[in-house]
Amino acid sequence: MKWPDDYIDKIICGDCFEVMKGIPDGAVDFCFADPPYGINKAEWDKAYPIGFENELLRIARKGVAITPGQENIASCIISLGEKYKGILSARNINGMTYNKMGFGNWIPTVLAGDIKRGIDFFEFIVRGVKPEHLSPKPIEYMNKILLRFTDEHDIILDPFLGSGTTAEACKLTHRHFIGIEINSDYCKIAEGRLRQGVLEG
Repeated sequence: MKWPDDYIDKIICGDCFEVMKGIPDGAVDFCFADPPYGINKAEWDKAYPIGFENELLRIARKGVAITPGQENIASCIISLGEKYKGILSARNINGMTYNKMGFGNWIPTVLAGDIKRGIDFFEFIVRGVKPEHLSPKPIEYMNKILLRFTDEHDIILDPFLGSGTTAEACKLTHRHFIGIEINSDYCKIAEGRLRQGVLEG
């Protein structure tokens, strides 16, 4: 199969660290990654995968956005090195997120690569139907990330697709996606959302 043409708007069920080894340099326009934070919220949330950030930079032409959780901001920035550009703060108006300090209502998004200049803050609201996932990203948050950093018809890679919010947001904002997810149950949930157009909260 040829990258990226044969993978556009598809979900790959597999280990992203193995899959990304086979992706050519600059194969996609932008990468968004929401990796495990290492706060033991679920069986898959044992440790933050230090060092994967440079694979994203290699693959993406325009840049990357990573949500490492508050616990891993420093590790993420160090891994990105001179490609690090800054942190976008996304405030959750009507919901809470969990971290080792307790509960908060903002998502830090670490940015790197050749990203668009612009605002470094936005607010979003959690609404709609929540999928079967312990920590899904809200659809409104993902829509705003894509509109802020990418253009219509861009190809977005999400190596930790989870329940498919990035793929759904790409459909809504007229972008293309390539999703990688190791959990086959989450792959099925994401595929179901794409077929039915279900939005999560």
